Amino acid sequence: MASPCNPQYFQNQSLSLWLLALVFTLTWCFSVSESHAQIQLTGEVGGNVTIHCPYDKHRTIQFFYFQKGDIFVNGYYDSRNIRETGIWNNTRVDHGKATVHMTNLNISHIGTYKCHIMYKNSASPSDTDIHLSLTAKYSKPEVTTSCFDGFGCHITCSSHGGYPYTKVTWSEPMNELMKDEISSANPDPHTMTFNSSSSAYFNCSNGELNFSCSVGQVTSDMLAICTPKDPPEFNHYNHYAIAIAISAVVVFSIMVASLVWWQYKKGKTGVASVDVRQEWKADGYDEEAAKLSEQNEGEQAS
Repeated sequence: MASPCNPQYFQNQSLSLWLLALVFTLTWCFSVSESHAQIQLTGEVGGNVTIHCPYDKHRTIQFFYFQKGDIFVNGYYDSRNIRETGIWNNTRVDHGKATVHMTNLNISHIGTYKCHIMYKNSASPSDTDIHLSLTAKYSKPEVTTSCFDGFGCHITCSSHGGYPYTKVTWSEPMNELMKDEISSANPDPHTMTFNSSSSAYFNCSNGELNFSCSVGQVTSDMLAICTPKDPPEFNHYNHYAIAIAISAVVVFSIMVASLVWWQYKKGKTGVASVDVRQEWKADGYDEEAAKLSEQNEGEQAS
């Protein structure tokens, strides 16, 4: 009777039946399988990764079975793919090799996988553990500030879409003046990546401060806080308006003064004219009286 670990055991079975038998017998065969040291592999969220399971290139692979824990991922038997429900649609295997191509990676793909390889004319399979780790770059940190005149500033630095969780760090000058820092990590329920933020209060007693914040390898722009307030900007238009207003006031004042002076002069001239007229009238009366007196004397003499 053929051993269940012998590849000849599978050759006369139909595709739908041999996969069930394969999974069943692998459980027993792996207890006596050859093992290799675990391989560490790193990918990036949203990217692709190619997993090369170690195998003997001088031997012919009978079947290749790739799984995560107890979950079948993909594989092939002889020259045929194993087309059963549950195969990951984002994976593809190379026939004749122990290679798996995995695309569109997300956080759920992190974990330990196992490569099972059975060679022809072999009594036991060879298996290797591969641990897949993923990272995601954080966005460029955004900084918001709220300052209180001459006292201090409340600053928040935040970044999103990263993995694994990484704490916000502040540039060196800020660490010495930081008060009441609060850090938080909020996982995105859809992508399972993290939003990292930090809020802190900084004292302005030492004057202007230039700082930046970082999350992982990503750093914000350099910013300044506690800067002295600039004096009000000189407005040339206001200057011209003020000059025109002053000039108008001066001209108006001169006009009023001239009018008052003219009225004053006019008043004095009128009084003088009255006096002259009165004097002329007095002189006229005297002449008239003299004439009358002369006439009276003439009449008396005659």
